[in-house]
Amino acid sequence: MKSKFATRVTTASRSFTRTILDLTAQSSTISFAGGLPDAALFPRDTIEKHAKNLFATQDNRLFQYSNASGVEALKVEIAKKYALTTSAEIMLTNGSQQGLDLVCKTFLDEGDCIIVEDPSYLAALGLFHMYNASIKAVPLSKEGVDIVVLETLFQKYEPKFFYTIPIFQNPTGYSYTLENRLEVVRLAKQYNVILLEDSPYEALRYDGEQTTSFADLLPELTIALGTFSKTLAPDFRIGWIKAPQEIISALTLSKESTDLQNSKFFQFICASMLQNGELQEHTKTLIEYYRPKRDAMVNALRELFGDSIEFVIPEGGMFIWVNFKKCTDSMKLFDVAIKKGVAFVPGSVFFADKRISSYGRLNYTNSSLEQIKDGIEKLHLAYKELS
Repeated sequence: MKSKFATRVTTASRSFTRTILDLTAQSSTISFAGGLPDAALFPRDTIEKHAKNLFATQDNRLFQYSNASGVEALKVEIAKKYALTTSAEIMLTNGSQQGLDLVCKTFLDEGDCIIVEDPSYLAALGLFHMYNASIKAVPLSKEGVDIVVLETLFQKYEPKFFYTIPIFQNPTGYSYTLENRLEVVRLAKQYNVILLEDSPYEALRYDGEQTTSFADLLPELTIALGTFSKTLAPDFRIGWIKAPQEIISALTLSKESTDLQNSKFFQFICASMLQNGELQEHTKTLIEYYRPKRDAMVNALRELFGDSIEFVIPEGGMFIWVNFKKCTDSMKLFDVAIKKGVAFVPGSVFFADKRISSYGRLNYTNSSLEQIKDGIEKLHLAYKELS
């Protein structure tokens, strides 16, 4: 039988990172590819304690259907992250990726324009393509987006939203300066463009000072996405959306036609860990473990590659964005590197137009200090072979 799939499915391409994850799971390859937390640091004992408490204190209604917006106790805790926000402006999602999908489902008609950073999160780009959006990209630097280009795009295309990762951006690790944020806010107000702010890494800050989110600078025009996948456990699939109540109501309708609700069990565990400060303390532990890993990768890159590459040291997050100056196509570098036993993500997959790029994204959180040293050495051997 010939299946009559929708065009969005037949034209979609598989995530390159997922391809690499499958490859590295079957071998001894050192992977700097996926944006994975260190599984050894998952707070297993704390999770078990709260799970046992739920069984001891809750009856079988714990496993019954509930409302689509999520557990109230957890929404209250998340609302505390933002200024002047109530739980009515929060809804829980099945990871922040579902939040992205719900926003697309709620706002996009075929051919609608959206703006993304250049480069941007590859899974978001894939999702936007599946909704047949017209994607326009604004150049990104270590200070933020190009304001002149952004205004031109806002004015010319009247986009439904601007998708932005302003804190420890994926893939670059860059963070917008306050001045850049304020200019983005000015333009969003002037042209009435929604800021779709994705912040999966903001809690993982190793240096510098906390910055002000778009959700607090412009709450009336911002849809903020967050997740506990990087700070608690990806398998819990707990993400959230913070937005004006009118938007939350519309998103809830979209979610109800998708999966009705998230699992309450893990939401209750997460809420309890936030209420007693355990998740906040666990996040501090993650920072203390991840900062040396970032530093180890930075030092190894500097020692082995010298000035043959360029990169900005991220103040937080999970990635270093490297310009392999002597290799104009990092996909070729990937092909050689994988044979030597190390993987990374070539830069081309992070650009909306998939153009050839000399950049590559390296993750440091999911490798040991020894693996980081060995992996960078293998990557350098591959680089020398090409350059």
